Amino acid sequence: MDFTEIKNHLEKTNAQAHLCICNTDLFDGTVSNGIYGFPHSGNTRLKSFWRALAGLYNIGSNDLIFLYRTSGWVAGCQEIHGPFKIHTFEEEPAIYYDKGSKNFPMSVKGDSDCSARFLFTSFGKKVFSINDNFELIKKFESREIWGYRHPAVMNIGAARKKSITSFTNFQAKVLMELFEKYGVERTSIKSKIPAEDRIKYYKKLKTDYGHFHLDDSFLRNNYSNDEAYLYCYLLRALKFNKSGYRKDLIKDMGLINDAMLKKLCKTSFQKMTSNILLETIITNHLQDELDIVLTNNNDNAVLICEIKTVQIDQAAVTQTEKYLDLMEAIFKGKTVVANIIGDGKETSLHIDKRFKERIKLIGYNVEQEPKFKIRFKELT
Repeated sequence: MDFTEIKNHLEKTNAQAHLCICNTDLFDGTVSNGIYGFPHSGNTRLKSFWRALAGLYNIGSNDLIFLYRTSGWVAGCQEIHGPFKIHTFEEEPAIYYDKGSKNFPMSVKGDSDCSARFLFTSFGKKVFSINDNFELIKKFESREIWGYRHPAVMNIGAARKKSITSFTNFQAKVLMELFEKYGVERTSIKSKIPAEDRIKYYKKLKTDYGHFHLDDSFLRNNYSNDEAYLYCYLLRALKFNKSGYRKDLIKDMGLINDAMLKKLCKTSFQKMTSNILLETIITNHLQDELDIVLTNNNDNAVLICEIKTVQIDQAAVTQTEKYLDLMEAIFKGKTVVANIIGDGKETSLHIDKRFKERIKLIGYNVEQEPKFKIRFKELT
């Protein structure tokens, strides 16, 4: 494989990468068909449903895909495989929901079907894996890769299993360096992926309760007063340049953040919208997760977004201050600022003078007419 092609793609498009946990029993079918899916707990339209969809809405049209093959007895288990790329249709990432799919059932030992799905393609005919997890873990320890627990230790302690996690463009380049140095060929792709049957099914997917594309219209028709719904809305606007929600979001958040970002980070809000991490951990020593994190191209400027559907209270402010303090201690070379987004704010909130210039309190308002959108403004 010509790894130079993938590195050039990352450089040209500023694409991110997404690491997807794949059960070893599903792995071969996943690769040969170019379709990835994962289950989620609970029924549709509940919090777990929106959290599952947020991981898909966070995939952009140029982003790379890597698969982590879980424990088993064949070569390559507990290793990261790739590189792949998200499949697009009419320039949109092919992300969708397909409850109980008869087109391509994905279940293990009778467990629930993997309803949250996307299609992906390959750069060539060969699939590699990084066969030295110690080298990968060194990148975690040096903080060149951060924000996620290595999948090989996900069964230890209280680590919460996530099906998809995201890496910035910088981190994707680090992963590709590891593939170049430690990549081992594991399998070959016999025919073009996604398989033609998967593509035909996706194109004809009906928009009903359990089968739909994940696009602007789905969010418009299914508003929910849920934090994870707001994740999906924000991610759609930030990750897909042609989203009907992007223009207003960039305008609103720019008015709120640009002065702070220019002064402290020498950048603007819009320039921080290509690298977006969802539900990011700061350190393995905490179970706490940051809702959404934005970084600039060099990963040296970080914007934390903490999202509430209730009023911002003192506890939310204090928690965010602790996150900023901890990240400042861990990442000596990064400038970290924060947005706390909520349904208004309580009176008499106190922000410590150390963080006063680095935290913005933001309210949101849902507009149904004349067109559905969510607008944001600074709370003073």
